[in-house]
Amino acid sequence: MQAAQPEEVYMDNIIHKLQLLNYEREFCRKKKPYRKSLTPTYFSMPHQVQSGNEQFFYFTSLAAWLLQSCGMSTPTPKEFDDPNATLQAILQGLRSLGFASPSYPPTKLNAGYGKEVCAVLDGLLDVTLERKGMVIGRPVHQEERYEEEVADEGDMDDAADIATMAAQEAPIDEEEEAALALGGDRDMATAHNPEATPAADTAAKAPLVSSVDPMQWKLEVERVAPKLRLVLAADMRDWRQHLEAAHSRSDMLTASWPDTKAQLNKLAGEVTASLEKVDGRDRQLNSQFEALLVQYQSARQQMTAAQEEYDRRTELISECNSDLHRVAAALEDVKQQLDSKGSNLSDASPLVRLKAAMNNLRSELRHMEVCIGVVAHNLMSLNLRDKQSALQDAASKQQRGLRDMGIVAAAGRGGL
Repeated sequence: MQAAQPEEVYMDNIIHKLQLLNYEREFCRKKKPYRKSLTPTYFSMPHQVQSGNEQFFYFTSLAAWLLQSCGMSTPTPKEFDDPNATLQAILQGLRSLGFASPSYPPTKLNAGYGKEVCAVLDGLLDVTLERKGMVIGRPVHQEERYEEEVADEGDMDDAADIATMAAQEAPIDEEEEAALALGGDRDMATAHNPEATPAADTAAKAPLVSSVDPMQWKLEVERVAPKLRLVLAADMRDWRQHLEAAHSRSDMLTASWPDTKAQLNKLAGEVTASLEKVDGRDRQLNSQFEALLVQYQSARQQMTAAQEEYDRRTELISECNSDLHRVAAALEDVKQQLDSKGSNLSDASPLVRLKAAMNNLRSELRHMEVCIGVVAHNLMSLNLRDKQSALQDAASKQQRGLRDMGIVAAAGRGGL
């Protein structure tokens, strides 16, 4: 399962091997919905499809079918099965067939395309063909004889032209045609082989004696002749076939037109007579029920007027209901306001709050008075202290002055 070749080479081999297994009948058209046949690039590249797992589902289904063809009990996968579980089942079947584990990770098979997918399918196909007794060998190439083949083809073309002209000139029965064909083949063999012996030439010119019963020969010809006819499929793109088909259809229409025209004319007459009968019956009914129609029209008009009046009254009622709801809402608001004001009037809580606030103010005033007294006392103490310090300073200055004056007087007396 090693991916050693390009995808295109793998796909070419896969398609040829699948054709040997008749996979179009055994796999593609085994059950509905039918699968499409593989294209030469289906598993070699990703495809833009509506369903993202279409390639993976095709790959797993084809691998499971090949494993089942080899005798494995691999279950057929479904479109929406778990991809990992489906791959594990396929890899288990491959290991059971003797395949070695791949060198690449198995997750590469999840894409549904690429070298790895092609390598798995190619290896499975080889084992399947081997199990079914099919052996694919190398091709045997023959030696090229281009010049001789060209000459032979030219001679055969000339012989075919001569045979055609002879057939057009005079009819020949089947036994004479066979004899001429055999004789022509011998003449051509002698011409290509000039070393042929005279005995062989004499044997070739000897009269032919058939050992086949003519009746059996004719029966065999009648049995085989239908199988030898070549039926070409119609190509809808060929303009000649389009033209022939158009002429044939035109002839068919021209041949069938008189009978068809007569039938159509007869049918038209019957339809016209039926329409006339219907019109007459309609007029008769109109004349019989004219008074009822007048009554119906008047009743219809009255009903229309009543319906209009009903609609008008209904609209007026709806407007009155809207006004009523609006007035009721306003009344409810007024009631709520009155209730709130009445509860405020009967409630003594504001007075209690006012008394509590006055008590708080009195206590705060007393506290402020005490604070003011303390501050005044402090100020008075500071003033007294300042006055005492000033008096003491003045007294000390006076004493110093007297002391100085005494010293000066004493000094004066001593000088005297």
